[in-house]
Amino acid sequence: MQSIDNYFEKYPERVFIFLLLLAIPAFFINLGLLPLFADEPTRANVALEMILSKNYSVPTVGGEYYYNKPPFYNWILASLYLLTGSYSEFVTRLPAEVPMFLYAITIFISVKYFLKDKRIALVSGMFFMLNGRMLLYDSMLGHIDIFYSWLTFISFMGMFYFYRRQQWFQLFLSTYIITAITFLCKGLPSIVFQGFSIITLLLYTRNFKKFFSWQHILSGVICLTIIGAYFYNYSLHNPNLEGYFGTIWDQSSQRTAGRVGLAKSVKHVLMFPVEHLGHLFPVSLMLLFCFHNQFVRGIWLNEFLKFISLIFLANIWVYWLSPETRPRYLLMLYPLVTIVFTHAYFNYRESFPRLNKIFNTILLILSVLVMLAVPAAVISGKLPSVSFLVLKATVVVILIGLCVLAIIKTKNYKIVPFLAFLIIVRLGFSLFVLPERNVKHEGNYYKTVCTEMGKASSNAPFYFYQYHPEVVSIPFHDRLIFYIERARNAKVKFTEEDSKPGYYLTFDRDLKNPAAVLLKTYEGNLKLFKVQ
Repeated sequence: MQSIDNYFEKYPERVFIFLLLLAIPAFFINLGLLPLFADEPTRANVALEMILSKNYSVPTVGGEYYYNKPPFYNWILASLYLLTGSYSEFVTRLPAEVPMFLYAITIFISVKYFLKDKRIALVSGMFFMLNGRMLLYDSMLGHIDIFYSWLTFISFMGMFYFYRRQQWFQLFLSTYIITAITFLCKGLPSIVFQGFSIITLLLYTRNFKKFFSWQHILSGVICLTIIGAYFYNYSLHNPNLEGYFGTIWDQSSQRTAGRVGLAKSVKHVLMFPVEHLGHLFPVSLMLLFCFHNQFVRGIWLNEFLKFISLIFLANIWVYWLSPETRPRYLLMLYPLVTIVFTHAYFNYRESFPRLNKIFNTILLILSVLVMLAVPAAVISGKLPSVSFLVLKATVVVILIGLCVLAIIKTKNYKIVPFLAFLIIVRLGFSLFVLPERNVKHEGNYYKTVCTEMGKASSNAPFYFYQYHPEVVSIPFHDRLIFYIERARNAKVKFTEEDSKPGYYLTFDRDLKNPAAVLLKTYEGNLKLFKVQ
C-alpha cells in the first residue's frame, strides 16, 4: 500500500505529533501507581522538607544537611508540590516524565534543522523514548537524569548552532549558563561535559585560541558567579561548605576504577559496549547499517554528524572507564548514537537489500510475538481473567495487530509503524505489568505503616533513632521518612538521644529510656516507641 509510504514521506511532522500524542496515555497511565523506590524518595524528601521548613536554600533529609546534590531539581519538584497541592507519586515523577517528551521534541527539531532530513528526525526523536532502557525503566521513575540530560543535550545543540553562525559569545554564554543550572542539579559532571565538549569543538574547528578569548572567560565567570551566588547564600544558613564540596566531589569520583578493583574494571571496559547496545535495543539493530564502506566518510563529510560523533567520543570515555556507571547517566549521549545509527539506516539500507529485508523481518517477528504474548498471558493465568482486564488485553492486542498490519503493508518505512508498536507495548506495560508489580511491591507495606505512624504522631515530634548508614541503606530510610513526613505534614529528625518527648522509630534496638513505651513492632525490625 504505497499511500502509507507516501504519507510518511510527505508528512513526517504530523506522524511525529501523532506518535507523541499516542505516547501520552502509554507513559502516563499508572505513572503514580508504584510507591517511590530507588533514588526517588531522596529527591522527594529534599523537596518536601524545603516546603515544611520554608527554607529553599539548604537541602535536608530527616532534618540533617543533605550534601549529595545541589537543589535545582528539588526546587522544580517543590514548585510542583505547591502548585498541585499534592505530594503524590504521580506528581513526584512529573519532572522526569514531562522533560522526556520535551527531550524527544528537542531531538526532532534539532535533527530536522541541522540534517534537513525529517525522516531521521522522526525516528531518532521517538527512539529516545522507545529504546529498551527508557521504555521499561527510566521513564517510570522520578529521577533527575532525564531532566539533566535534556539540558545537557540542549547545550550540545547550542554549541553547534552558534558555531555555525560564528557567534562565539552567544555560544559560550548560553552553554555556560546551562552548565551553571546543570551543576546546581548534579554537581561536577556538568563541568566535565562542558569542558570536554568546548575543548573538542575548539580543537576540531581549529579555533582553540577562542579558549582564551574574553567571550569565553567572561562566560566562565558568569557561570561561576551563578554557582557561587547559590553557595554564598547557602553558607549564610550552614557554613560547612567544605563538607558540601567534599561530598559533591566524592559523589563524582566514587564510581571510578580505583574504587572497585582491577578485575571489575576490566570486565566493565570489555562489556560496556555490549551492555549499552542492549539498553538501546531495538535502536542497536540499526548498527548493522553502519558497516557500509561509506559510513565513516559520510559522517566526516557531514558537519553535524561529525560534531555529535566527536562530542560523543569526547565524553563517553569517562563512563567507559568508570565501573559503577549506571545507564541513566548516559541519557545525554544515547541520542547522539541514535541519530548516527538512524542516519546509517536511511542512507545505506538500499545498498544492503538482504540486510534490510532481515531487519524488517525482525521488526515484524517482534511485533507478532508480542501480539500473541498478551492473550497467552491471560490464558496461562499470568494475567487474571477478570472481564475488565480481558477487555484491556483485547484492546491492546487489536492495537498491536493494527501496527503489525501497517508493518506488513508499508514498503519503505516499516520502522514507523514499528515505533507505534513500541508505544502500544508501553501501554500494555502500564496497564498490566505495573499493577502486577504493585501487588507484589514491598514498598506498599512500608508506605502503609509509615502513613499509619505519621498520622498517629501528627501532634508530637517524631525522631529517627540511632540511624547508622552502614546498617540501613539510604534509599530505604529515605522512603520511610518521606511517607511519615507526608502523613504528618511535619519533619522527622534523626537523633542519638531518647530523652525528648515524642515518637521514636528504631530498626534493630530498643530505647534506653525506661519511660519509653513500645507501641508497635513492624516487619523489618521496625519499632515505634513513645516517650511522654
